[in-house]
Amino acid sequence: MAAKRKSRKHARAKASVAESHLPETVHQIWLAGLGAVARAQRGAPKLLDELISEGTALSVRMRGTATGAVRGLLDNLQENVSAGMNAARDQASDAMDNLEKMFRARVRRALTQLGVPSGQEIEALSKRVDTLNAHIGKLTQPRRTAVRRRANARGSGAKSPPPSMHAP
Repeated sequence: MAAKRKSRKHARAKASVAESHLPETVHQIWLAGLGAVARAQRGAPKLLDELISEGTALSVRMRGTATGAVRGLLDNLQENVSAGMNAARDQASDAMDNLEKMFRARVRRALTQLGVPSGQEIEALSKRVDTLNAHIGKLTQPRRTAVRRRANARGSGAKSPPPSMHAP
């Protein structure tokens, strides 16, 4: 992280130095070009060719420097925008989480005020009902077999009515 900060500072420093010298350098090149044209007009065609080649080389170097400065500025701008977007995204996510928690709490409170049982309460009641059904089944089991035995003992051969859950 520290190395990244140093490289950013170094890139910013380079970019700011290049920015501050760029207009001055362009002005000097312009003046050199005017001076070269003035000399060439005085009768030195060879000098004109030398100046053109030197001007071309200087132009290529300056273009590279300017391109590097612009690239550094754009990279820095892109990093800043990306960091801002990430921070905004994190804040929005936190806000949505908080909103969801508040909503759940309010819904839970409203349901409690209306007397609606919670999921845990319903599950506990369901377990109790299952337990009670099992006990009822155990209690009615001997009665069913007793009713069947009585029907078989009569020997009537007629179908006996199915045993009901209610004992007479």
